[in-house]
Amino acid sequence: MAAKQVDLLRMRMRSAPSITNAITRPNISFLHTPFGSLRIRDSGGPLPSIIFACDAPNVVEHYDAIFSLLSPSNRLICVEMPGFGFSYPSPTFDFSLRQYVDVVIHLIESLGLGLVTLMFPCAWSYVAFQLATERPSLVERLIVSQCPCWEESQAWSKRVDSNGMMKVPVVGQLFLAMNQKRVSDGWYDAALPKGQAKEEFAGVAGKVLSDGGIFCLASLIQAWSHVKNPAFLVDTPTVVLWGGSDRTHRRSNPDSVLKYLKRGMIMSYEETGHFPELEDPERFKALLLNEELWTPLKLKGSNTNSEDVSRVDNVSTTGRIPIARQGKPFTSHL
Repeated sequence: MAAKQVDLLRMRMRSAPSITNAITRPNISFLHTPFGSLRIRDSGGPLPSIIFACDAPNVVEHYDAIFSLLSPSNRLICVEMPGFGFSYPSPTFDFSLRQYVDVVIHLIESLGLGLVTLMFPCAWSYVAFQLATERPSLVERLIVSQCPCWEESQAWSKRVDSNGMMKVPVVGQLFLAMNQKRVSDGWYDAALPKGQAKEEFAGVAGKVLSDGGIFCLASLIQAWSHVKNPAFLVDTPTVVLWGGSDRTHRRSNPDSVLKYLKRGMIMSYEETGHFPELEDPERFKALLLNEELWTPLKLKGSNTNSEDVSRVDNVSTTGRIPIARQGKPFTSHL
């Protein structure tokens, strides 16, 4: 039995998430796909559309402040990827990069979203890169975060799996099944800035996990460990957010991702941890609206070389100067 079948079997043995536990906001629903049932949060409303992928153990409830700030003028869709939160994968789902790309294509096309902005953090950044490489007509711009190049990401994955258990087939799946909340809590301890209270993050994630949510990280790590040198070639305007106070990435080189980007910029925030868009939603909104930042990226020619790609350290999205932390962290009322 393939190791991922341990997680898939657990899903089949469970009953479906209860409506009370899973539908905690009026705009949360399930989208049934060939890859499983996706729990999504959809603001409705006018285009343009922005898709947020939850960086597990984050879940759609973490996005309350983002929806409050942005939904009046955008259609926001927040999705828990298969294997995480309340998005139970189908029996044939294989956790591959290929299938996650197909999940996002299906989401865009089935909801009729047109040209989208993707805010895809951490591992999901590479899903965004692959999608933009294959189907650039679907994506207007990318915002990604905490994503060095693929090789550095694989090295990072080994470091965060400090006891080496999650990379071991079957063992990793069983370890996560028995320790979801402990691993989740430990993750927030390391990923948030030192000294920052973790409860607003960990409490929201912990409630979903205790109510039947899933965290199939071992299956993801194992499936992606076999991918070597993916051919990302992104011509879509891209901003890479980098939180300098994310201790899990202190040995990662954010500049290494630039080799994939023809029209890109790194925005580095030294006081921010692993979740830049959630730790400072006001600053994220300013970034979205900053035409002085986006217009040059859109105008760059398709033959832009690596010297044309920019990096700006510890900046405001409205003026490229060192800043103290602005805005307020997310709040959730789960």
